[in-house]
Amino acid sequence: MADAGAAAAFTADQPASEEREDRHLLTLIRALLATEKAGGEARAAMPLGGTFDLVVTCDGMAAARALRAMDEVQGVTAGVVRLPEPGLLLWCVPPGTAAGWTGHPAALCVGAPYAVQLPGRGADSGPGPYWARPFASAQRVPPGPLRALLTEYGPPPPHDRVAASGLITISPS
Repeated sequence: MADAGAAAAFTADQPASEEREDRHLLTLIRALLATEKAGGEARAAMPLGGTFDLVVTCDGMAAARALRAMDEVQGVTAGVVRLPEPGLLLWCVPPGTAAGWTGHPAALCVGAPYAVQLPGRGADSGPGPYWARPFASAQRVPPGPLRALLTEYGPPPPHDRVAASGLITISPS
């Protein structure tokens, strides 16, 4: 149900008064709900850039400290996926962040035209991918404070793990 046709059907079903970003968010949420109903381990492939971009970091002690610090900054951090294998965190940041993200030794940022597999809405523990912090309405991780915390806590570079994982694909849309 997480294919392009389903996403288009959900988007077409939205009232015209909704903002473009809100329509993308609703499409994401509905795709995740449909994926969850379709069966436990299924994951939705979501194109990046419309609803959110992703900052990718290695998981571990430094990233856990950054996540706890971000909880303090944001109240409760929203939209962070933990991938136990290959040991990555995916931080959902506002769309367009990738365009302005400059090199960072502890993170990379990706947006359109890429897509990523997300766990179902109810996935809140491993062993597979799960939401370390659930995606909450229109809240995204603010990139400025995230960047500062990653600089402060310094998790190792994620680039080799991302390349080896096949995690991020080119979106057909």
